Amino acid sequence: MAAEDVRRRRVPRAWIALGCAAQLAADLVVALLENDLFLVPQALLFALLAAALQCALALVRPGALGLGDVTCTLMTGLGVGLAGFTAMLVWWLAMGLLGLAWMALWIRFDPQSDTRFAGKVPFAPVIVAAGLLAAVLT
Repeated sequence: MAAEDVRRRRVPRAWIALGCAAQLAADLVVALLENDLFLVPQALLFALLAAALQCALALVRPGALGLGDVTCTLMTGLGVGLAGFTAMLVWWLAMGLLGLAWMALWIRFDPQSDTRFAGKVPFAPVIVAAGLLAAVLT
């Protein structure tokens, strides 16, 4: 999804739906292996909270984030939310820090400056990278 966002500035909803279903299945397997079925609703609730926050941020400044970023946050949140509250905090902190660096670098070295995407920064790569970082660190 991150590559598609960079290339075309869109995150396909079908990919998100498939990714969410796969992540929920993985969450269920982990919950069964750990004999803790609370992990599934925990992951789901954290993912919904993250997507709601991302949606609120998108509404505060229209055009800064799109629906693809919100849905990508939902899917990534299903994985990070499984690890709990600390992982969610690390994820959001990493999204903020990586996002600032990514935006500065993208604007400075915009490889698409001669296309219709000039000046627009894809954010799905940051969401996914921060999620992976949170998963590794917690």
